[in-house]
Amino acid sequence: MAKKILIIASVEDIHSYAVAKALEKKGIQTVLWHSSDFPAQGTESIQFSNRKHDVMINDSEIQMINPTFSTIWRRRPSFTINNKILHPADQEYAQYQCQEFRRSLYDLLPQDAFWVNPREKGFRANSKIIQHDSAKTIGLKTPATLYSNDPERIREFIRSYKCSVVFKPLQAAYWQNNEYVWTNYTTVIREKDLIEDDVLRQTPAIYQELVPKSYELRITMMGKRAFGAKILSQQTKSGKTDWRCSYDELQIENWDVPDSLSKLCYNLLQKLGLVFGCFDFIVTPENEWIFLEVNQMGQFLFVENRTKFPLLDAFTEFLVQAKVDFKWDMSTASIKYPDLIPEAEEMAKKALEKHSVDKYEDESRKKEEQVR
Repeated sequence: MAKKILIIASVEDIHSYAVAKALEKKGIQTVLWHSSDFPAQGTESIQFSNRKHDVMINDSEIQMINPTFSTIWRRRPSFTINNKILHPADQEYAQYQCQEFRRSLYDLLPQDAFWVNPREKGFRANSKIIQHDSAKTIGLKTPATLYSNDPERIREFIRSYKCSVVFKPLQAAYWQNNEYVWTNYTTVIREKDLIEDDVLRQTPAIYQELVPKSYELRITMMGKRAFGAKILSQQTKSGKTDWRCSYDELQIENWDVPDSLSKLCYNLLQKLGLVFGCFDFIVTPENEWIFLEVNQMGQFLFVENRTKFPLLDAFTEFLVQAKVDFKWDMSTASIKYPDLIPEAEEMAKKALEKHSVDKYEDESRKKEEQVR
């Protein structure tokens, strides 16, 4: 079968446009499916008759019937409920129906394709608790951590580390009004910062020892290949605890991943059933690698933008060759992300004009099909 790649993404995701444009320049047939059109602006159907079934997808840009692909990149699948036309009492019901429908539809797409990542495995790997348990099993060092909603245990854990504890959410969350959007970052927390016990019980969270840092690592695993980046978080003003707070001042350098660490990362991918992931590590003053988490659909183009290392070219080859031991040589890389930014942004601009994100000011935020 000729190479044909499906990218499933939300309409704002710049990674999807950059990868689609890079694949186009390599002469690879690519379909960019902005799954966030459904159901507000797109329709999807599964029809059974006799011994066959038909999968039909129709949105503002694409129409597909029983599509076949050699590779499917589940970048950021999502859907958008138009709350302007739904009674508030019906919105949660509609959300659950869309989630259930989407899970089944993905399972009827070609399962013999190379999935990055498999849906069920990706869903399970989103759990930080599962990641932590799996990382310990394969031999990675991890911080002392409490996952809990028990006020007594939480307070005891914080006291045991003499306030050197950070708070993290189990899943990223957002709050917004007409002007601003807020999100959680890793935050140093003291016992006096805790809310009252009755409220604390309502939100299980992560409480973790504050590990001393020399610097941090972002390791992008594409199959068996490890691409390392050294993040100088301790040289920032606002990103010492969470480097995401300091993008503007962040310095990133290329970093050669030792074979021993590369093997551990790949072993964790295998245990989680993944073929791709972005790993975050702390490197201590004693030069120990401390595993924090792996994002099974993490960002990597910001690393190329800072280091000029051709991760985009490598990733497209990973998708095209559709195997974990794909062949790639930096000396022959023909695609550079900084060169593609204007074209990717132009693609995004045109897509936003067509899609539901701009058409419903009062709609709910897009829901990942995995969020249940």
